[in-house]
Amino acid sequence: MPLEGEWARADVIRVLKDMCPNAGLDWSHIAQVYNFDLEALDDPHGIVSVTAWHGVFEYVAEALDDDSAMFDLFNKIDIGSFSVFDYLFTCAPSLRDACQAWIKFIQIRTNAYHLTYEETETGAYIEWPSLEGRGEWRQNMFARIGWATRQLEHSLDMAVPPILIELATNPPAKTSAFQKKYQGRIKFHAPANRISFPKALLSRPLRRNDPHLYQIILKSALQELNEFGQMESPISRLANEIAASLSEGGAALPKIAAKMGMSQRAIQRLLEKEGITYRKLSEEIRKSAAERYLRSTTLPMKEIAFLLGFSELSTFSRAVKLWFGAPPRKVRERLTEPAKNYCSIDERPETSEELQLPPEPEFKTTPRLQN
Repeated sequence: MPLEGEWARADVIRVLKDMCPNAGLDWSHIAQVYNFDLEALDDPHGIVSVTAWHGVFEYVAEALDDDSAMFDLFNKIDIGSFSVFDYLFTCAPSLRDACQAWIKFIQIRTNAYHLTYEETETGAYIEWPSLEGRGEWRQNMFARIGWATRQLEHSLDMAVPPILIELATNPPAKTSAFQKKYQGRIKFHAPANRISFPKALLSRPLRRNDPHLYQIILKSALQELNEFGQMESPISRLANEIAASLSEGGAALPKIAAKMGMSQRAIQRLLEKEGITYRKLSEEIRKSAAERYLRSTTLPMKEIAFLLGFSELSTFSRAVKLWFGAPPRKVRERLTEPAKNYCSIDERPETSEELQLPPEPEFKTTPRLQN
């Protein structure tokens, strides 16, 4: 379900390319496969589609024959590889300021999602959403976690800061040095992609803070925000709001319209330009999320049904059978077999029968994990 106009900065792929000079990768072929301009990688303002942004990482990890390599590659990356966005964090006055800067300026990196920063009684967390329906994002997320943790290590001047890393996917088959370093502090099969830190760190001064320099960095970031902020994708925000609302009792159009501050008709007109209906978009997002939960988590079926907004397990089971041609447990078995033993769900023909989405269920939101 690629969404028109979704982009991410191409320098991430350039950095990945530079880190793998001896991998025998044909980057011209990769650019052709994922439909992006190879010259964009060297353009300071170059962008690629989000589906390419995800797909290239999966491709390279498979070529390296190491599904844990992205943790190590991006945890060793030089500070400043991603220009002003790196310095917004490392040169901030405190960890709280650094996280808030990322939240404010994420639009200079991508228009496909927003970050979340929340403080709790015991600390705080920064969270990356799972981008449902835009291709497999697992390796890209491993890279982002490795990179973000590198920022924390450098800024706090700690070899292994006391953080908790949660990932909404299954662990890699191989074990990276990064995983060994953070042994006991990484939780896979989590409900969200998140890094949590204790309250004591939030006001801690960062070692590279210089008030005068930081004002220059903020000014540069605002200039980029003025440029890239004009490229916001309303359809991305809509898709992400739907995905986030499923476990809150469903994603009915009136509810999503209210959250976005838009009229229902405005959302319908937006979707008409994409050639898709609201019901179809919601179904595609729900289907993509179902595949991810079944493949990448060990969550019980009842909890997956809840997270997808189904009020009854039987309704969820019927939906999965319509989507994938088999009941949930069979789909999970098929998805978790070695890749060579089955074809991708995306390669199998879809059922022609249209799924009838159930009415909005009423239940409480699943509690978030806290540090």
